[in-house]
Amino acid sequence: MAYISASVYIPEAMTNINVDLLFPTDGLLVDGRYEVKGVITLLHGLYGSGKDWMQLSAASRYAYDRGYILVCPSCGNSFYNNMAYGPPIYSVIVDHLPKQLDMIFRIPRDRKINYIAGFSMGGYGAMRIGILNPDRYAAIGAFSGALDAAAMIHAASETSCRGLFTPIFGDNLYIPDDADLLKLIPKAAVRGEELKQRILITCGRQDEADYHIHSQNRIFIDAARKTGLDVAYREWDGAHVWNVWDRSLAEFISFIENSGYAAEERKNWIENAG
Repeated sequence: MAYISASVYIPEAMTNINVDLLFPTDGLLVDGRYEVKGVITLLHGLYGSGKDWMQLSAASRYAYDRGYILVCPSCGNSFYNNMAYGPPIYSVIVDHLPKQLDMIFRIPRDRKINYIAGFSMGGYGAMRIGILNPDRYAAIGAFSGALDAAAMIHAASETSCRGLFTPIFGDNLYIPDDADLLKLIPKAAVRGEELKQRILITCGRQDEADYHIHSQNRIFIDAARKTGLDVAYREWDGAHVWNVWDRSLAEFISFIENSGYAAEERKNWIENAG
């Protein structure tokens, strides 16, 4: 296994992006390259960084166990948008960073084995980026995701955090249609078979403080099912905490593999705790 922490210059955005990468280098060597099961881009939450996935969860072990490359960029409090007052993070994550990583590390870009997931702010980012780029990602995972941007801004105004969203959406806090996940649902629901994506949403039942994340997730799920968008949803007891997101990543790996990996992990946790 190789862990690399890199600062990658993005000439199109005239900025550097810090990105943490994990390579399961015990895989099968084919034509001079390690053959891996897939590439999972993991997005962090508010006030976090890509290192959070490596330091606060078992993501590296899950990736090593199952043969996945992890790509964990650090994107500040951008909500993964092209910011009104800041760098064009959406374009960086979708276009510029993958191009650089392909040139430097030869990371596979085949849609069939590329997946994107994230928690909280990163859940919003993964859902938006995934839905808008069905040719790039075969599956999307949103863990305790901030899935209703308008509700987030309303909640922020109630908690005196309105200024958090001004650098992202501008002084009038206008949310364009392509940044409003509820408005993107119909777009995803009518796609042809070749561009359909598998979507997994997870959330803790007690995740309501400040931003009402559990309620946001339920609203998104109801809207998706009304349009016929096939979305898998799993919830269990928990708040806005890492044990929820750690378990969610194991569930996501099981989901994209159609395997029992997460159930095996939970069994191991119970046995080891005993």
